[in-house]
Amino acid sequence: MTPTRNTPRPRWLLASLALLSLTLTGCFDLLEEIWLLPDGSARVVFDVGLPKPLLDVARVKGEDPLEQFRREAKATEEELKKDPDVKSFEFRDYEEGEQHHLVYDLTVTDATRLNELHQRALERMNSSGQQQKKEGLNFRIERQGLLGKYVFVQQLGEPKDATSGDEAPKPPSLGGAMKDFGKQMAQAMLGDHHFIVRVHGLAIEETNGTLNEKKDTVEWKHTLVDLAEPSGEGTEMRAVVQAGLPLWVWPVLLGLPLLVLWLAMSAARRKRRSSAA
Repeated sequence: MTPTRNTPRPRWLLASLALLSLTLTGCFDLLEEIWLLPDGSARVVFDVGLPKPLLDVARVKGEDPLEQFRREAKATEEELKKDPDVKSFEFRDYEEGEQHHLVYDLTVTDATRLNELHQRALERMNSSGQQQKKEGLNFRIERQGLLGKYVFVQQLGEPKDATSGDEAPKPPSLGGAMKDFGKQMAQAMLGDHHFIVRVHGLAIEETNGTLNEKKDTVEWKHTLVDLAEPSGEGTEMRAVVQAGLPLWVWPVLLGLPLLVLWLAMSAARRKRRSSAA
């Protein structure tokens, strides 16, 4: 079920990336990686790579931002642990090349609640504390049938039918011109940096993304512009994922042949008794 509460967009992060892009040429990919597991649980790993010079500038101006992230992660962990569907939550950071990566790793027992708890973690760790419209990082996972199949959907922007096509065109305005200029600036600064989404399962049965050779992982790759300013037409990422047979199925599958064998042996014994009598 899709949560109704407002959830934050990562504008605080995108603003930092855009500012740094004016002077640096590093890569600022955001990675969202999801695993759908046979026991009905799911895991999401969210990885943000920040250039080291950005953190150095922040340290000069005041408190070490890494220490702030670690405190927020600890508070987030304490909050999430109150929910019985949270199996684990971990925050870690590491350096790779010229980037410092901030990573949080969340595992839940019910895959259909992954987005709700993922958004709760993002909201708690959003240092700005602002409530924003849920876009980009908001997805849904729905169970399909009883045999470990799920439908994953994530939307950037609004669907094509979300707005009416009968509206009269509006005359150009200064506000519209400034908005267009802002989009052009965002494209120039963020167009070479990406938001990557990967979903893993036992098998990907249907998708509009890019499959790996084993067909157990699907990937979508969008520029950060798509995340910061989604297209009015919307971009949907969709996959039907076979996570594997639920654990409760195995006793049934293994027990059925044993039951048939027991019934056959019982019938044979009754037949022998009847013959002996």
